[in-house]
Amino acid sequence: MNKVTACKIVSVRLIFLVGIMIFSLDSPVFGQNSLDRKGVVVEGTVTDQYKKSVPNVVITDGYSCVSTNAKGEYSIILNESSKFVYYSTPSAYEITTESGASNYPSFYVNLDSVSLSRKKPTINFVLKKQKKVEKEFNIIGIADPQVRTEQNIEYFKNETVKDISETLSSYSVNSYGLVFGDVLYDMPEITESMKETLSSAPMPMFVAIGNHDEFPDQKTGHKTGEFFSDHFGPLNYSFNRGDVHFVGLDDILFTEDGKYKISFSDEQIEWLRQDLSYVPKNKMVVVYFHFPLMPLRKEKTYNKDKILDLLKDYAEVHLMSGHTHYNHNYIYEAPYDNIYEHVQAAACGAFWKSTINADGTPNGYAVYEVKGNRISNLYYKSVGYSKDFQIRLYKGDTVFGGDYGSFSFEQPSDCLVANVWNVDPDWTIEVYENNKKMGSMKPADFKKEAWAMGYHIGVLNRDPRHHSPNTTHLYTYKIKDINAKIRVVAKDKFGNVYSQDTITEDFSQAIR
Repeated sequence: MNKVTACKIVSVRLIFLVGIMIFSLDSPVFGQNSLDRKGVVVEGTVTDQYKKSVPNVVITDGYSCVSTNAKGEYSIILNESSKFVYYSTPSAYEITTESGASNYPSFYVNLDSVSLSRKKPTINFVLKKQKKVEKEFNIIGIADPQVRTEQNIEYFKNETVKDISETLSSYSVNSYGLVFGDVLYDMPEITESMKETLSSAPMPMFVAIGNHDEFPDQKTGHKTGEFFSDHFGPLNYSFNRGDVHFVGLDDILFTEDGKYKISFSDEQIEWLRQDLSYVPKNKMVVVYFHFPLMPLRKEKTYNKDKILDLLKDYAEVHLMSGHTHYNHNYIYEAPYDNIYEHVQAAACGAFWKSTINADGTPNGYAVYEVKGNRISNLYYKSVGYSKDFQIRLYKGDTVFGGDYGSFSFEQPSDCLVANVWNVDPDWTIEVYENNKKMGSMKPADFKKEAWAMGYHIGVLNRDPRHHSPNTTHLYTYKIKDINAKIRVVAKDKFGNVYSQDTITEDFSQAIR
């Protein structure tokens, strides 16, 4: 790059201190019609902070992928709908974030800011090399902040983000945040305020788009992700940490009648195929999006099997999603039995009206501890509680409610009910009476969480359609001695042991 060109770049304020994209401009044409992008060839280089070439970096426009050569050079032909050119951060390099105090990832260039009138527009990227590749780190999974007001943002900041910061202070390894959609709640005017809050977390925060993050197009009136991507970047992207490849995907399609469905387009499948072609099969892959894919949802998902087929040969695969405002872990069956989906309870719970979700799971987030190409530990962290808080107990005949209705598990008084919100089939749940192990709890044959419904519907008068989901993590046990001191002990696949001996009888743990 000559001195004149360098001065031009500085003059338009497109060079940042470290790791930010540097790209050449010549008579910029802002907001250029996307149809003019078809067949345009973009070229550039990827270098590190020492101006050394970085080979084998995957570059994409969201439709096709290429890789830098030994000199760090690339060339990519744009799709007519290309909006960004961006890279998949290699494991040996830091996650580039926006300038200033922001921790929001910055790995892309919006093509609206680049002149495409040149024969071959140039976009160069600069990465910062890590001292060593991290083999251990944490993933913080956050579903559905779903903020509608500045007050909601304050809740998210002062409760969720604060709690995350306290949790991370106990770790010596890096952490990376993933947000599984519904960052917003149909309110585009608070987008920047929420982005600033996300960026204040003590780690990079990557987001997927949710159905409440899409807004009507000014021309057609149909909901799209254009506004969201203008602020948060590409909707389909990837990055690497250690022996793990991460992929964020948009699985939402709004139809012209204003309804949405779960869908991966053929173009997304082809992009994912190309992206994964650079990922060795001995890596762990984490794919996150908004709508769950698990069969229990009984909703048709266009191209779901193609997604699963692309993932089935990797060492370990974790799908992470939200949307439901309840917690559920699902392990797929062969030939996809390397895939584990985590449908995560919402950070906002029941839309910030209480401190719990509709299934009784506390407002919170998930912590995944990663070692090499596997998850070595996983727990759900309830905001405001110790990480050991994993169980809530009830008596089967207790009635919960208020002025607007009452609810019960409709079980006898000697039936103990446990809500174990992060359970999966590998957990064991045992009951002690007067400190003597007497038996194991069994999955309940009922699906409604009476305590949560009693508060949300009976006390707060919330809409039953959104506050009475089927709950898959309720367990029962017939008490032998009705006067005995009861203690429930649960053990997960990682060896964590959780216990609870308090019977919940009021709404003190639900009231905001």
